[in-house]
Amino acid sequence: MTSIEKFIDLNQSLFIKTATDIWEYAEVGYQEFKSAACMAELLKSYGFRVQQGVGDAHTAFIAEYGTGAPIIGLMAEYDALPNLSQKLGVKQEALKPGANGHGCGHNLLGTAALAAAIAVKEAIESGEVQGTIRLYGTPAEELLTGKVYMAKQGVFDDLDIALGWHPEGVNAVFEMSTSAMRSAKFHFKGVTAHAASDPFNGRSALDAVELMNISANYLREHVLPGVKIHYATIVSDLVPNIVPDKASVWYFVRGNDTNVVNDVYERLVHCANGAAEMTGTDYTIEFLGGCSDYMPSRTLNKVLWEEMSKIPVPKYTEEEHEFAREVGLYSAESGERFRDSLEAAYGVEAREGHICEFLAPLSDIKAKTTIAGSLDIGDVSKIVPTAQFTAVCQGYSCGSHGWQCTSFSASNIGMQGMLYAAKAMGNMSVRLMNDSDLVSAAKEEFKNKLKGVRYKSPLPDHWKPGM
Repeated sequence: MTSIEKFIDLNQSLFIKTATDIWEYAEVGYQEFKSAACMAELLKSYGFRVQQGVGDAHTAFIAEYGTGAPIIGLMAEYDALPNLSQKLGVKQEALKPGANGHGCGHNLLGTAALAAAIAVKEAIESGEVQGTIRLYGTPAEELLTGKVYMAKQGVFDDLDIALGWHPEGVNAVFEMSTSAMRSAKFHFKGVTAHAASDPFNGRSALDAVELMNISANYLREHVLPGVKIHYATIVSDLVPNIVPDKASVWYFVRGNDTNVVNDVYERLVHCANGAAEMTGTDYTIEFLGGCSDYMPSRTLNKVLWEEMSKIPVPKYTEEEHEFAREVGLYSAESGERFRDSLEAAYGVEAREGHICEFLAPLSDIKAKTTIAGSLDIGDVSKIVPTAQFTAVCQGYSCGSHGWQCTSFSASNIGMQGMLYAAKAMGNMSVRLMNDSDLVSAAKEEFKNKLKGVRYKSPLPDHWKPGM
């Protein structure tokens, strides 16, 4: 057992309490004031240099201990989701109706990174390793802008390596790429008129929205495979006999490559231009956010798996398996699909029990996969070599972004996965500090993949958190 593992085991009650407190705070993106302060104050008590607030992101923080190279950055998230308040139990029952809840387990995610950072700090202080450990408190991951905004501020530029993780239903290295994304609302403004007596004096904002949507639907034929364009029309209180002067549409553009997504988004703006010109309306763009595709480090992934394999994965009691079974009744079909996907990608047996109790091997299938979803750590991965993994914090059948995940995130199942993740991040950080050749190899792979292309933020210059 390493010094990292011993420290985390010795202080597990502190970290479980921290994760439980953040679970109870359940604050959404850019409103995580209690959660961020809780973590920052604990880090200060352990001697970290803490900078609270990055740019205009008041709930972002950076905590650092040690000096010199390598500088290892750990990513911490702590934002909740709206309307997912849930008691710790097997049936859907809000702790507070209409309130927020940790339906993605970020109370566990942030606390594990914090625990790992403190454990590495102890190793630095004892003289076991040399270097700098830096914890990034990154808000609003669910809005896919927290790390993106911090990246725009340049706070990751001097890192040597970045590490992250996420609660899931399997212990595995995250080998997949993710989709780049842009999100924006197009607000059209026209002129009202009576739809029967003088429609010729009206300029319909709704017509503009509909024409833009028609244009976007024709655009779908002329984009690369893997690009997705999806939208929702936003109108309210319309009646047929009034030409509407206000209407909006909200678009997401996703794709396997940031540059491709940028191109499609610009073509979408041309669709808006044409719709406005055809209808005699004006429009404004409310850019909500965007993130880059995630670029895994194969060099780091191999070593990360080695470090994970040295730590005993958590085993669960009969009562915990029964808890997972009962919670999983509400998403049984998705649970079966999840088991099927594990068996297909990893060649493992995933039918025994209701909670994963193994570490999945590395997978060529996963390494060649780009998932449809997006992660804001993608922007970090375009600045510095980055690796991440998943750890079991829920049963096989668990609806992500659902009440089931909120319940698991307060359970002992979630807490044991969090502690396992903390040990993996801590041990990997120590490995990197002791192996300069590994750091150099990861940087060389990173350089070869970028091919001289420098990171460009998807956020416009005027964008600020909470806009």
